[in-house]
Amino acid sequence: MPRLHDEQIDLPDALVRGLVDAQFPQWRDLPLRRVASDGTIHRVDRLGDELVVRLPFIGWAVEDVALDAERLPRLAGALPVAVPELVGRGAPAVGMPWHWGVYRWLDGTHPKPGEDDGALAPALADAVLALRSMAPEGPASPASFNAARDNETTRAKVLELRSAAALKAWDAAVDLGPEPAPASGWVHGDLVPGNLLLQEGRLTGILDWGASGVGDLALDLLAAWTCFGPEGRAEYLEGLGAREEQVVLARALAVRKIAWGLEYYRESLPGFARAMQWTLAQVEMDE
Repeated sequence: MPRLHDEQIDLPDALVRGLVDAQFPQWRDLPLRRVASDGTIHRVDRLGDELVVRLPFIGWAVEDVALDAERLPRLAGALPVAVPELVGRGAPAVGMPWHWGVYRWLDGTHPKPGEDDGALAPALADAVLALRSMAPEGPASPASFNAARDNETTRAKVLELRSAAALKAWDAAVDLGPEPAPASGWVHGDLVPGNLLLQEGRLTGILDWGASGVGDLALDLLAAWTCFGPEGRAEYLEGLGAREEQVVLARALAVRKIAWGLEYYRESLPGFARAMQWTLAQVEMDE
């Protein structure tokens, strides 16, 4: 697997196999194969036909399994699409210092940004509205966003993009000033194509709830630029009843994601970098 972070631990194939065999002997005979992914904090392996093993390889992700045990059942009961089901909690062991998980495999393909907009935009808006209907109780989303926070460091990264549209979008959000009480509720926090599943053109699943929790509702508007072209973007934002200030903040969130991720992953994770380049093009189309 590519090395993405200086602080990440190594998870060779033999270690993953050994962890499964030792802690879940009932699945010892199931084949294990690595899943190609643009994920940045977990190794993912298919286990047989119905399961998937997900192991954190950096400290940022160590709480995900414990949180998944709490939040995924709640989410499954509230959403009109499938979410992962945690079926086994792995313990720390030699070579794996953190808890890890075995989940039910969800079939589907990831949407192609700008190509699957017609069916995806209203369906994703409906799923986000269902998420927002959950009682605003639970962990705070780690993706929380305040346009004025870390302005100088982020603005420097935005300047490195050499995009007038990106800089304008960032400055527009900063000019709003910190909102004292932003509209908050349950959010996914990272709605990108790699976290969405389609079957026969329909949205059937949403993956990776590591950034989910109670947070600013503008966070899930990010999908307007990561997943959709101009027409789908307009339909998605309208379906969510997005206010103008929320759109300004969400566009700036997209810019921040691009500014910090594009160069960082350009060589180590080119698929992720290409997705960020596409998202930047969508921000520039808003001009």
